[in-house]
Amino acid sequence: MIVIGEKINSTRKPIQEAIARKDACFLQKLTQAQAEAGADYIDVNAGAFVEREAELMEWLVQVVQEVSERPLCLDSANPTALEAGLKANNKGKPIVSSITAEEAKFRNVLPLILQYQVPVVALALDDQGIAKTGKDRFAVARRLIRALCVEGVAPERIFLDPLIQPISVQNDFGLIAIEVIRRVKQEFPQVNTTCGLSNISFGLPERAKLNRNFLTMAMAAGLDSAILDPLDHDLMDAIKASNALLGRDHFCKSYIEAFRESRVSG
Repeated sequence: MIVIGEKINSTRKPIQEAIARKDACFLQKLTQAQAEAGADYIDVNAGAFVEREAELMEWLVQVVQEVSERPLCLDSANPTALEAGLKANNKGKPIVSSITAEEAKFRNVLPLILQYQVPVVALALDDQGIAKTGKDRFAVARRLIRALCVEGVAPERIFLDPLIQPISVQNDFGLIAIEVIRRVKQEFPQVNTTCGLSNISFGLPERAKLNRNFLTMAMAAGLDSAILDPLDHDLMDAIKASNALLGRDHFCKSYIEAFRESRVSG
């Protein structure tokens, strides 16, 4: 399970304020905390600053990479900001988040993916919006995966996101996402699946409980990675336990090691 640390995202008020005042120390401590908690990638997002996003994305990449060897997930809807982040990156291959089946978005982001040869988060979304059924959303996902492969993107560099929506809005949104994940893994086993985990619980109390339980269900359906809070120790414990139960942890070695190091709760 690939863990993408979600914390450095300008949609969060404390992060937006830290970026606005260029508080590198605050952001670097948060970076280190996520890496120490087990994040494989660090997500960076400056999208709240529409007019300065490219400049601040470059700055964020530099700030984070001063204190961490973890690769980044460059999170932006703006191709110019993505390119700024790619140019500033100097620690391994980042993941670009994201591309969609929307004609303009696909055309604008694809050249960056090909030029830098980086993995990409592919959102199951087209010019008609987010499909309302699992069947229709998978059809969009299939079309997007095939289009990327035709353009030369290797399947293993694609992270298909089924688009998690809040169950507080429609109570089968979680089931729709799980259906898409399962069907993607069945038809395209080399393609990775990912999601923004916390979207599932938006607007509800005790969100962490819903996040943990949904993650376990999604992993059973074939989820390979997620953008989540690695500082939620119970959530990270759930990942370790699920990896063991799903046969992804050979002889449960990682689970046992984590238990011995007190990284799995008793």
